[in-house]
Amino acid sequence: MYVDQTEKSKSFTHLIAGASRGIGSALLHLSLEKGESAWGLSRSQPDTVPSGCNWITGNADAPETFADDLPEVIDALTFCPGKVVLGPVKRLTSEQMLEAYKTSVLDAFTLIQTLLPKLQDSSIVLISSVAASMGLPNHCAISAAKSGLEGFALALAADLAPKTRVNVVAPTLTPTEMGLSMVGGEKMIPLIENRHPLKKIPAVNEVANTISFLHSESASSITGQIIKVDAGLSEIRLNDR
Repeated sequence: MYVDQTEKSKSFTHLIAGASRGIGSALLHLSLEKGESAWGLSRSQPDTVPSGCNWITGNADAPETFADDLPEVIDALTFCPGKVVLGPVKRLTSEQMLEAYKTSVLDAFTLIQTLLPKLQDSSIVLISSVAASMGLPNHCAISAAKSGLEGFALALAADLAPKTRVNVVAPTLTPTEMGLSMVGGEKMIPLIENRHPLKKIPAVNEVANTISFLHSESASSITGQIIKVDAGLSEIRLNDR
């Protein structure tokens, strides 16, 4: 039987939390290009909202304030938020550690728990970081938070099986506005790329495409996985050349 893929895409509803910039913004544009019903969620609305998308302004930790604006059914949920807190352990405060954990783990939990009635036969992707599985200087807060997020995702995948799939994408540094500001701007990119076995860092669209794949029927047997888009940084060591 012939299935109209265009009509099928239009019936696929994708909610992207943290869609106003970076990976979330790239994913929103990709979802629209695929003809999906794309919904963006962020604390503030961007200056330019992409044509064809549905935008909700609200905080992930208070979904009750925008619950009435959400679609009845959500086929895919991507959670991108998470405060990046960097600094040596001797200067970190407990408040900063809690902030990193709250914005990565507790906010994801709160949003997903509220959306559960809408997430039947769906896919969830959470955004972690390569820092969750590596010892990197100045990363105690984000490493702890993203490690917690990955643990939450694995348990969530077990809780929601077999109806809903849950996966994690853990990128290395990506050249977003936030990412570049963390490392001192574009001038530092060649040095950072050289530390990766593939001598590159992933483009934002590469990460977005990985997330999109995990939400697709082609990934219908994938759940409880942490997919590292990190140019080999976390697993491969090369001899000096």
